[in-house]
Amino acid sequence: MKKERILYLDLVRILSFIMVTMYHFTVAAEVFGVNAKLEIYKSVSHILAPLALSAFFMVSGAALIFQYSDKISLKNFYKKRFLGLFPLFWLAYLFAFLDYFYQTGGMPEAPKANFLLTIIGMDGYLNDYVPTFYLLGEWFLGMIIMLYLLFPLYRRIMLKCKYILPAVFLAGSVLLLFMNPFPMVIEKNLIVCSLYFVLGMMIEQIRLGTDRKSFTVGRRIAAAVGLILFILLLIAEKTAFPINSYCKIFIRTISCYMIIMEVAEWMKGERIRELISIIGRHSYAFFLLHHVFLHRYLAHYSGKVMSGSNTLVLFISSMGYIYLLAVVLDRIYSNLKKSVGGWLLSGGKR
Repeated sequence: MKKERILYLDLVRILSFIMVTMYHFTVAAEVFGVNAKLEIYKSVSHILAPLALSAFFMVSGAALIFQYSDKISLKNFYKKRFLGLFPLFWLAYLFAFLDYFYQTGGMPEAPKANFLLTIIGMDGYLNDYVPTFYLLGEWFLGMIIMLYLLFPLYRRIMLKCKYILPAVFLAGSVLLLFMNPFPMVIEKNLIVCSLYFVLGMMIEQIRLGTDRKSFTVGRRIAAAVGLILFILLLIAEKTAFPINSYCKIFIRTISCYMIIMEVAEWMKGERIRELISIIGRHSYAFFLLHHVFLHRYLAHYSGKVMSGSNTLVLFISSMGYIYLLAVVLDRIYSNLKKSVGGWLLSGGKR
């Protein structure tokens, strides 16, 4: 039986793709020489964009433990995760590849054997270390794949004691702040990403396992504390008080997560809840497409001098077009899945 969507998780997904798009919007505008009023977009994305992917890992952990809190079949789990990630990624990559080939007259320059990294979704994650055919999406896709592979193990431990893994990964993350032996920034490290993933699992387990009244009180206290911490961090930044950047991301991620969880409870209207659910459903396709679209769309405005209102229209239209493309991509994939599935079930006969 299919479980219902959780409103606060969709809200976090929406905030995440807005912030990630806002950050890459400012980067693309500067790359293509769009003389736009970007100051406010830079300020907001500087604060919120770094926490977007961390919050997305929390959402992934929470959604999975919600779905598999009772039982899990490894075969069905990995099959569902495979179908949820790879076919849509491959379809989006095909469109991006054809567009790239049309624009440049050739393929990305990388050893042909490394195309395997694209097939398995690891090209974005490894792009800083080896030449790849990376064209779309984010490094987060490779990390999500690794976390999905590890989820059954994490789940087994979390169901026995939901505080062990968060404590272990928190200690590991703190250690990385002082001694990082890996050739990557720590926000891409499996230990750090696993911390957010299992924190999402833990919070959702508490929500599912605590009586409603107690959880409501705890959630409101956590949201209030989160809001206070968020404000204190803003004040600290204004006064140049030294705080480690990774610590700030961690505090802001947890704070925003708890605030959004509380805000979701105040949204009672069925229409707004349904709208949020619909938008959140296309978040994965949105993440896949936003890089490619921004580079194609903003290149058209190269050299343009844009007022504040025109910059706003440019950003909103970028968001709108990417979302429409995400919906179209999801529908193309859905129709292909039905057609191919029906063809296979009929034994290959029309």
